[in-house]
Amino acid sequence: MVFSFIFKLILLSNDWIQMSLKKLILIIGITAILMGCQTAPQLEPAVNNPGGDVTLIFERQRSRDMSARDAIVLLDGLEVCAIPNGDKCQLNTTAGKHNLKVNISYTAGMFSHDYLFEAGKSYQFQISPRNPTGDAVSAALWAFVPGDLIIGAAAGAQANSAKDDELKKDSGDIDNGMLTMSLITN
Repeated sequence: MVFSFIFKLILLSNDWIQMSLKKLILIIGITAILMGCQTAPQLEPAVNNPGGDVTLIFERQRSRDMSARDAIVLLDGLEVCAIPNGDKCQLNTTAGKHNLKVNISYTAGMFSHDYLFEAGKSYQFQISPRNPTGDAVSAALWAFVPGDLIIGAAAGAQANSAKDDELKKDSGDIDNGMLTMSLITN
């Protein structure tokens, strides 16, 4: 009689464990689906819009690394956009030569390049992690070592190579930060 009671208790607890496991798998599956859903990029207003007849559009690629930090875009040293992960920003400027910089606050390095803009044209830029492998490594490190400065410095240093640095010295360009930027349309 005691054995049958214990046996029934074991069967009951086994059913409860299986039910809990099914619920856990269901919760994990729903969470994974929701995390995989991505919304369309939101157009963030420019922090400063210098005005002019040239349109600049900056779209930040969604990434795991530094996702909590805004990508800061500077036009001739003036902060014009603070773009969250996966969003974009649009502004206007005057025709002529301008310097664009992109970085994430409190991280090592930056992207900097001079562009010549023509009146009445639109230019679209893609901002992305400088090193996708560094992005994954840094995201993994983030779980164990808090602090953007430490991770930014480590991933930025990993992404650089001596050859790239030598090429950039001659042109005046800088591309040694967590993010890089490329012109995709003009």
